[in-house]
Amino acid sequence: MSTLGSPVGAGDSAGDDAALPGPVAVIAGGLSHERDVSLASGRNLVRELRAVGVEAAAYDFDRQLLHQLEQDKVVAAVPALHGQFGEDGEIQTLLDLIGMPFVGSDSHACRVAFDKGTARELLRRQGIPVPESVGLSAQTFRDIGASALMEHVMHRLGERVVVKPTRCGSALGVTGVDGMDALPSALVRSYAYCEDALIERFHDGIDVSVVCVEDEQGVRALTPVSVQYEKGHEFDFSARYTAEFVGLARPDLPEELIEDLGRTAVRAHEVLGLSDVSRSDFIVSADGTYVVLETAITPGTTETSVMPFACTLSGTSLGQVTLDLLRRTLG
Repeated sequence: MSTLGSPVGAGDSAGDDAALPGPVAVIAGGLSHERDVSLASGRNLVRELRAVGVEAAAYDFDRQLLHQLEQDKVVAAVPALHGQFGEDGEIQTLLDLIGMPFVGSDSHACRVAFDKGTARELLRRQGIPVPESVGLSAQTFRDIGASALMEHVMHRLGERVVVKPTRCGSALGVTGVDGMDALPSALVRSYAYCEDALIERFHDGIDVSVVCVEDEQGVRALTPVSVQYEKGHEFDFSARYTAEFVGLARPDLPEELIEDLGRTAVRAHEVLGLSDVSRSDFIVSADGTYVVLETAITPGTTETSVMPFACTLSGTSLGQVTLDLLRRTLG
């Protein structure tokens, strides 16, 4: 059985006027390194959808998925898969093949945005500030050798850099590096998740994320959220999803800057050709300048994720925002 939870009918929850023409599948899990995060996102999203009267259940990304969706007469899907198979365009291609409407970007946009190097270059060309970076493949690292590369990388980017897999998320394989000696081991760690790594200039400042959603009027930014990690856990995977390590708040920034971050997130969403929902992550420096680190295709929806908190700050809920997106998808 592919389902991860039993569906409930719209009549079992509040909001009968929110009823859709049939059940909705939240697709979670999968086989990527981010499976556990995806499962947590799926469970929370199902709870939120049921709270607004949607007949929803979580489905695993496995061999039974397509058959199960058709057998259960699912009318629309909400991918909650993170990383490979979820944000790289694979699940979107499969859903297209069976004619299943779904919330989110199409497969082509996913493939472009999922590659941090490609997406970053597109943003840079449109004048959106991004960190200076260098991409290195595992093959080049092995063939050329660390000693021949590290000095040149540090000369260009400085002594403090961040190393991350080009195609991965949830801070997996991400390492902050202070000094050339630590760079080779950081690259090896990154290559465990992806054969291509991005080395970027370190920017000091606060982490701010902006969720964008689409409605009849176009793309709009929800209230920005500042993400504060316990000292020593800034690049830690577990910190992202452990409540005691992370704090979310409305950023203490000038209103003009908050509005500017929202406009930039909307521009990033549009430049990358995304649809329905996205989340752009920024580093905002003390002088008010900022860079876009990345734009996520499938924002996390766990209880400690930015998106549910951004919905609350904006006077709505994750369930209501997703319901509105489902209505647009089926409309």
